[in-house]
Amino acid sequence: MLKLFRKIFTNIGVDLGTANTIVYVAEKGFVVNEPSVIAYKSKGSVIAIGRDAKYMFGKTHKGITVIRPLADGVIADFVAGEELIKSFIRLAEIPRFFINDIVIGVPTGVTSVEKRAVIESAESAGARRVYLVSEPMAAAIGVGINVLGSNACMIVDIGGGTTDIAVINYGGIVVDNTIRIAGDEMNEAIIRYIKNTYNLRIGESTAERLKIEYGVVGDQPEIKFQIKGLDAQSGLPRQIDVDSTLFKDALKDVLNTMINSILTTLDKLPPELASDVIDRGIILTGGGALLKGLDTYLRDIVNLPVSRPGNALYCVAEGTRKILENFEMFKPVLFT
Repeated sequence: MLKLFRKIFTNIGVDLGTANTIVYVAEKGFVVNEPSVIAYKSKGSVIAIGRDAKYMFGKTHKGITVIRPLADGVIADFVAGEELIKSFIRLAEIPRFFINDIVIGVPTGVTSVEKRAVIESAESAGARRVYLVSEPMAAAIGVGINVLGSNACMIVDIGGGTTDIAVINYGGIVVDNTIRIAGDEMNEAIIRYIKNTYNLRIGESTAERLKIEYGVVGDQPEIKFQIKGLDAQSGLPRQIDVDSTLFKDALKDVLNTMINSILTTLDKLPPELASDVIDRGIILTGGGALLKGLDTYLRDIVNLPVSRPGNALYCVAEGTRKILENFEMFKPVLFT
């Protein structure tokens, strides 16, 4: 009877990202992969979440508000963040009274206030116990690295709101650096560059689509494509023909900031761990790591091996899955 009772309850892993949220449910797998966006009517009722809400960005009347409750990897709007977590759990078809443990990935630089906001939102969604794990730690576990062992590894997790850089061994983070510059800042840089260079205004959704479909840095084959937007002076619709070389110029400052942060983190590295990082190199994870050519671009500058696993987007979520399946083993890497 006790075993049957325990089976009623389930455990959940969450990669709660500024741009996207991925939810893992024990014995069900990854059941949610949606933009972290929510849409409200003026009276406060939720009318859309995830992709449906994101599609509404910039297209609604004044009676509808579309927001992203997370900023820089943490909950900025507590009420909306709580509703977003609840809504994603409903999408996973888990009754709130049957949630046991939730493991949630958070940036390494998260403050105590930001931690509390995440924990209280998850508790309000029905979790009996909430555990947090730093995103680079979860990403390393998701990649399959033995984070409890003596060999150090360096993770650069590029999300929507933050880039988390960490060197990990013995189940802890030896040195780390979190910068609030990541995929969202790339989108903003593309918007600015296109406006300043071509006198064309585009929205965030368009910038993100261009980055995903055509974005490339480093020595990669040139791709020609078109951009549709509004003329910055006349306000009339206009279309321009461009090629993928624009991304190297558009993203130069963002990438330089990331590279400087990586170099700063390497500079803090204890000499005894240098050989591990030289041997293993840098592992890129997160949605921002999918930018084509980024691995070779970084490799040429930092002069270290740089790799990107095939599951880069899912590494943090995959890490929460492995933690839940081997809870006692990974308990030392969790915090509350």
